[in-house]
Amino acid sequence: MLPWIFLWFLLPSCETNRGELIPYVEFDIYLLLYADLADLGIGNTKVIDGGVNGILIYRESDLVFHAYDRTCTLWPEHDAAVVEDPTFFGVFECPVCGSTYLLMNGGEPNSGPARYPLVEYNASLSGDVLHIYN
Repeated sequence: MLPWIFLWFLLPSCETNRGELIPYVEFDIYLLLYADLADLGIGNTKVIDGGVNGILIYRESDLVFHAYDRTCTLWPEHDAAVVEDPTFFGVFECPVCGSTYLLMNGGEPNSGPARYPLVEYNASLSGDVLHIYN
C-alpha cells in the first residue's frame, strides 16, 4: 500500500514544463540605457535580436527591466515569435495558437491554450548599461 501512496504523489509532477522545451541559447547582450534604450519608457517594450525567436525587453520602472524570449511556450517547435497585440497595450500574442501573454504579469499567459509563462532571461542594470544574458 505504501508504494502506491508514494506513486500517487509522484504522478502529478511528471508533466513536462513546456518552457523547458525551448532550446537553451547562450548569449550576452549589452545595451546602453541612454542610447539603445532611450525610447523605452516605463511600461513599454522593445524587441531585439537574440534568444530563440528574439527578445522582448519590458521596462517595469526606471531601474527594473525584464527580458523574455518571444517563443510561445505551448508548442515551441512551431518556431513562431509572439507579436504585440495592436488592441491591448503590453499584451503579446502567438500567431499560431492564439495564446496571449501579459508582460506586466511576468510573461504569464493571459488567454488561450498556453499554460506556462514566456521564458525569462537575466537582465541586470549596472550604471547606464543593461546586460541581458542566459
